[in-house]
Amino acid sequence: MKGLTLQRRLLFFFAVCACAVAPALASSGDYLPVVNIPERELSSATEESSPFALDYYADLGIAAGALGFTITGLVLRHRVDGWNGGTVFEKDGINSFDRLWYNEYRPAVDDLGTAAVVLNVVALPLGIYTTETIFQNLPVLDFATVGVMLCESYMLGYGIRNVIKSSVKRTRPYMYTDKWDWDSVRDGDYTLSFPSGHTTDAFMGATFLSYTFWKYYPNSRYRIPVIATSYAIAVTTGILRIASGNHFMTDVMAGAALGTAVGFLVPFVHEKIAKVKYKGQNVLAFDGQSLTATFRF
Repeated sequence: MKGLTLQRRLLFFFAVCACAVAPALASSGDYLPVVNIPERELSSATEESSPFALDYYADLGIAAGALGFTITGLVLRHRVDGWNGGTVFEKDGINSFDRLWYNEYRPAVDDLGTAAVVLNVVALPLGIYTTETIFQNLPVLDFATVGVMLCESYMLGYGIRNVIKSSVKRTRPYMYTDKWDWDSVRDGDYTLSFPSGHTTDAFMGATFLSYTFWKYYPNSRYRIPVIATSYAIAVTTGILRIASGNHFMTDVMAGAALGTAVGFLVPFVHEKIAKVKYKGQNVLAFDGQSLTATFRF
């Protein structure tokens, strides 16, 4: 659990720093060096239009769903008990596929996996969009939109994975070896192997950044390098989770699928919101009696 705690602290720290610094610097453009941005690198977002947009009711609904999953996952998580010392973990209990890839607990590799998640979820996306905002190649409003979408994606993935983890209660692979993570054993985290949370976060970050960067900078020469780098980090995260003894291959595969789905879904919805909103309409409208939704494909 120490690795997870460190991960959340780093995610929060970098996010707060980026969200506080970027808009302030962007609004003080007179103090920034003049940068000539090639035409092909210009953002598709302007003050009048953007690939993504927020909507009060739609985002409230997404946030409520993410919060619901998160609370449910935390409640279920607190019902998980630590090891009572009586259970014997036999290797024959591992399916034939996962038996090919499992390891003892390696704390240094565990920490590397956490660092990779922070890099993909916060440092890379907010680093890119903070820089673009500071040099006024991304409107401040769009920076805020990216921040909200990223938070929604993270919280949604966090909540769903924790609900699954606490429901499945799969034993981590290091429990079948002679070297355990005793902190996790004592608090019950050793039973929360499926799916891999780190891998979920890493693939969420990779998919989110790839989707949004492609839409904001459709002609940029950096599209492929950004996408390749983010997914390379995500794949590396999955490998590190297996090497650290925290997860089986199927845990990582499930985490990758969940993270990819969440990282795609949230910006996809906000892209549809933008197509409606910039035509002067609300995506969700409530007249006091009924709630109507409008989407354009």
